[in-house]
Amino acid sequence: MPPCNGVNFSESQEDYYDRVFSQKKTWAWQVNQIGTLVVFVIGFCGNILCLLVLCRRRLRRNSYTQYLIALAVVDTGAILAEVIAALNELHQNEYKESLIVHTNISCKLYYYVRYIFYSMSSWIIVALAIERLVAIRFPLWSKNICTVVNARRIILMILIFTMIIQSYHFVTKGLDCSSSSTSPPSKNCRCKTLNNSTYQAIDVFVTVYVWRLALMTLFPLTIIITVNILIMSKLFNEGSLLDHTNTSCNAQRKMKLVYKISRMLVIVTTVYLILHVPGSSLDVIKYIYISVLKICNPKWQYYLIINNEIFDLLTNFNYGINFYLYIISGKHIRNELVRAFKHSSLRSKSSGRNGKNHRSSYYMSSYVHGSRYQPARYSNTPLSRRPTASSM
Repeated sequence: MPPCNGVNFSESQEDYYDRVFSQKKTWAWQVNQIGTLVVFVIGFCGNILCLLVLCRRRLRRNSYTQYLIALAVVDTGAILAEVIAALNELHQNEYKESLIVHTNISCKLYYYVRYIFYSMSSWIIVALAIERLVAIRFPLWSKNICTVVNARRIILMILIFTMIIQSYHFVTKGLDCSSSSTSPPSKNCRCKTLNNSTYQAIDVFVTVYVWRLALMTLFPLTIIITVNILIMSKLFNEGSLLDHTNTSCNAQRKMKLVYKISRMLVIVTTVYLILHVPGSSLDVIKYIYISVLKICNPKWQYYLIINNEIFDLLTNFNYGINFYLYIISGKHIRNELVRAFKHSSLRSKSSGRNGKNHRSSYYMSSYVHGSRYQPARYSNTPLSRRPTASSM
């Protein structure tokens, strides 16, 4: 931020100036860091449950579940990266040293993998919205397009694309130990963009304009809004289900399930836009306002920082809320979750019964085995000389 040297401020402006440029963290920063830890606990449990439910055989055969499984994996990675960053920031604010000691390679890998998770989370949502549009608007084509194999291919293409886009971190990121002259370098070096004008220009152009503005805000916003409007126009069309009245009952039931699934996924993508796009847009606005236009208004800068922290927490909340949206809006997901718990309880009961049955069958088989070969000892003895049960 520009220090605004030589500018005369009013008393209120000086107060905001001190808040912006002081070393003391704002209340919004503390809420963001602590809230990220809470979101991690909630989101991690939700994503694990999501994987346990969606990986069951009944749901794994569907194409849309491949996107949801991949989304749960990358969201877990994204919220894990956020909680690592929050713990590091809290430790550094308290003890004036980094919690995680990076090497130059681990620093580059940390940013590379972290931004891959962020990018994949957004574009899997976009692919999921397009897949639902094909399933609703073109049901005959969807049998050949919306398959498990094609879904996995698309996820792989998204992964390769994001790996290529985020490769610039290997060039621009590294350890900055310039402020650690009085302390051990291994403790006070920060993992950040290298202090080089060329590297900083590349990082700003790719991160702010290409990635944040285009790939994370404008393109997903345009595609998801357009696709959701087309899907909702089909879902709320009164004659949409009448087209399938001449088909069999099984086909009608499948089509109704497709409509319910599409309605659930429209809710998921809409919540993504509400929680994610404002934070990305504010990041771009803050950079243009402060670094490009160089407007020196401490009051506006302060409120931009406060809002940025709040929207950053909402973005993190988006990484852990998806499974709970599935439970609220998808009846078949709720039923599958109940089946999963019932199946696990039945398996535990049956394993206990099998243990008892195994012991009783062991004694029974030993008795039968003994009784089978018992008469053989007296096969050549007359009946009058064979021992009776009382004599034995």
